[in-house]
Amino acid sequence: MRPRRRRGEYGWYHETRLSSLRSRGIFIIGSRFLECGRKMTELIFDKWAKLYSERTSLMRSSEIRNLLSVTARPDIISFAGGLPDTRSFPMERMVETTRRVMRREGSAALQYGPSEGHQGLKEIIATLMREDGMDVDTEEIIITDGAQQGLELIGKIFIDRDDEIIVEAPSYVGGLQAFSSHQAKIIPVALDEDGLRVDLLEDTLKKLKREGHAPKFLYVVPTFHNPAGVTLSAKRRQRLLELAHENNLLIIEDDPYSRLRFEGQPVRPLRSMDESVVYLGTFSKIFCPGLRLGWVAAPRPIVEKLIFAKQAADLCTSSLSQRLVEEYFTSHPWKAHLKKLVKTYKRRRDAMLESLEEFFPPEASWTKPGGGLFLWATLPDYIDTTEMLAEAIDEEKVAYIPGRAFFHDGSGKNCMRLNFSYPEEEQIREGIKRLAKVVRRQMELYETFAKGVHLNSGDSNEKGSD
Repeated sequence: MRPRRRRGEYGWYHETRLSSLRSRGIFIIGSRFLECGRKMTELIFDKWAKLYSERTSLMRSSEIRNLLSVTARPDIISFAGGLPDTRSFPMERMVETTRRVMRREGSAALQYGPSEGHQGLKEIIATLMREDGMDVDTEEIIITDGAQQGLELIGKIFIDRDDEIIVEAPSYVGGLQAFSSHQAKIIPVALDEDGLRVDLLEDTLKKLKREGHAPKFLYVVPTFHNPAGVTLSAKRRQRLLELAHENNLLIIEDDPYSRLRFEGQPVRPLRSMDESVVYLGTFSKIFCPGLRLGWVAAPRPIVEKLIFAKQAADLCTSSLSQRLVEEYFTSHPWKAHLKKLVKTYKRRRDAMLESLEEFFPPEASWTKPGGGLFLWATLPDYIDTTEMLAEAIDEEKVAYIPGRAFFHDGSGKNCMRLNFSYPEEEQIREGIKRLAKVVRRQMELYETFAKGVHLNSGDSNEKGSD
């Protein structure tokens, strides 16, 4: 698909046409999915184009967020979002928690708070981290509006234009967005079933050193990776920290999923092995994502700079949200609820793996995550999952995230991320069955085309020999 570019007096808009989606009133403008009525509203040209900063041109809308309006339709089985199953959350306990907080400290809960976060919640976070082997003081913690804001603040305090940072390939799209918006040069390093390829990281660091370059930091999601679902092995974790020390490399560890473990023994967080690691955590995957609460734990000088950056961004995180989480984690058996949630996700993971094994062609492969919310499927390299998405949504009413979204350089065209935490098991089975139909049609189309090219080539050779 080639975008059709239309020129206006003040700037450009790009419209990408997907005819199969157009017939259903769904349009992509740039990379934006829009639900429309009977006809498309005329595009308005941006007369402020000349006023935007240079870094604005690097901002990209998340393909995942763009898809949500489409996949929210009741007729779509969606493997696209990274959504926890809020349907299983303890609603009555939340009502009780809210009443308690408002009765006891309603005035404070509705007031501004300190930029670094509410002390009571920071103490709970410190306790959670200590349970995972991380020795941390509350002064080394800043509470953020979800871990995503933590990534944005890290980008703000560390990245200057053209600074080099290293990420996994594939990598979490929110991290790529946050760092790209600060005009970083992103250097990808591949991963496999055991996580980041530290041998390739070592080669990359040597190459950069020969060129006189020093990356600002390495960003990793080492446990139940998003999007790949893999976990960095203990042996590789140790080697990674050795490389970091040898090269004075700062590590940013994003750890949203480690408490969603289905099987096996926990692997120690990098932060538990090295206190210089900057650690991001979140409540969004184990509690209520709508409260938007995460945190960054880091050495105090870094936390101080993060506080300055947060003051400029939003002054403080919601006092009410912080007190609600503090009260819930203090007064309710949250670990029992989490245990039930993990069992639910495990059943859904199993349903997806079984369905993939049953319905997908043998030419496809996929990861087998031991926890988290996602797995990563790889199709034959001649299939483009971005191009295939329109057919999947329009013809089979099933959605996923194309692999390209997770690569800064546009790689991963034959891959897709599949979420198993939100759909019910019956939906998972039906959705994978539908998706397999699309994949097989794409394979058949390619085989037909390849066969036709071969026949035409043979005819040409015969004519040439006469």
